[in-house]
Amino acid sequence: MTGAEAARPALAVRGLPRRIPARGGAQAQVRAGVVGAYAFTAALARLAEARASGALYGSAGAVYLRDGAIVHAESPCAPDLGVRLMACGLLSPDQWREAVTTASAERGVGGHLVDTGRVARGELELCHLLALFDAAYFTLLPDSEPDRFQPGATSRLGPISRAVPAQRVAREAQRRRAQLERAWPWDDTDAGPVVPRSEGEVRGGRARAPTPGQLAVLAAADGSRTPVQIAWHLGRSAFATLLDVRRLAATGRISMPVRAQAPAVPAPARPVVPPVPPAPPAPPAPVVPPVPVPPPPAHGGPQPAVPPSSDPSVALLLRLRAALEAHL
Repeated sequence: MTGAEAARPALAVRGLPRRIPARGGAQAQVRAGVVGAYAFTAALARLAEARASGALYGSAGAVYLRDGAIVHAESPCAPDLGVRLMACGLLSPDQWREAVTTASAERGVGGHLVDTGRVARGELELCHLLALFDAAYFTLLPDSEPDRFQPGATSRLGPISRAVPAQRVAREAQRRRAQLERAWPWDDTDAGPVVPRSEGEVRGGRARAPTPGQLAVLAAADGSRTPVQIAWHLGRSAFATLLDVRRLAATGRISMPVRAQAPAVPAPARPVVPPVPPAPPAPPAPVVPPVPVPPPPAHGGPQPAVPPSSDPSVALLLRLRAALEAHL
C-alpha cells in the first residue's frame, strides 16, 4: 500500500455529513440566507464581499480566506498537497511527515519545505494551486452546505501561493461541472466503483483509444475503488479522475451502475382494428421507379460526444499563468 493510499479517507463524493449550527456573530454571517442549493457558495460570496479572514467549514471541506480572497482549500475527496508532492517524486513520505511535525506556526509547512531545500518555490506554488482548485470543486458542490466560519483561522501549510479571488474559484468550479456534464450526463459514475470492461465488450472496437490518464485510471481500477479512491491511490487530481471516468463511461470502457442505464421504453400497444370487407379489385397501378434511399451511417447511429482529451490540469495552469502575467 502506498503512502497516498494509506492516507486516503474511506469517502465517496456523496454522503458527507451536513449540519448548520445556529449561532450568533460570525455564524449568522454564514447562515443567513444560504440554505438550499449552492449554500456554501453563497456563504463564501458573502464573506468575500466582507473581506473576511478565516476558515469557512462545510459539509464537503473547508476554504481559507485572507481579506476575502482564497489562500487554501481542502476536502476529503481531493488529494492534499502532501499526496501530490509524494506522487510526483518531489518528497518521500518520511520527508513530508518530518515537515508537518517540525514546521513552525509562523512559516508553516510550505515555508519549511522551501527553507530546507526540499522543494523549489515554483514547484510548491504550482502544486498548491492545483490542489486548491481541486479541493474547491468539491467544497463548492451544489449540495454542499456551510457549517461554521472561524475568524482568523489559518491553514497549517502557511502562506504558499498568491491568494485567488473567490469569484474566480467559483467560476472555475462551475466550468468544471459543465465539463463533466458534457463528457457524460449521469453522475452515478462519480461515487460507484470503477469496473473496467474487456476489450471485446467496448462498442465493437470502435471507441477512441484511451488517453494516458484514462489508462492510469483503468490500471488502478480493481473493481472496488471509486474515482476518489483512485485519485488518492495515484496522487492525481480528483476532478481529472472524475472526468476520465465519465469519458470512459461515454466510450463504454467501464461497466455502468444500474441507475445510470437508460430505462427501456415499452413499445406502444397496437390499436385493435375491426375487419374490413374485401374491396373490389382495383386496376393495376402504374410502375413507379423506386426512390433511392441513402445507406445508414457506418457508425451505426449517433454516439455519445467525447470532448477533447486535453489534461484539465494543463488548461488550468495556462489560465493561472495568464492571470498572473496580467497582474505583473
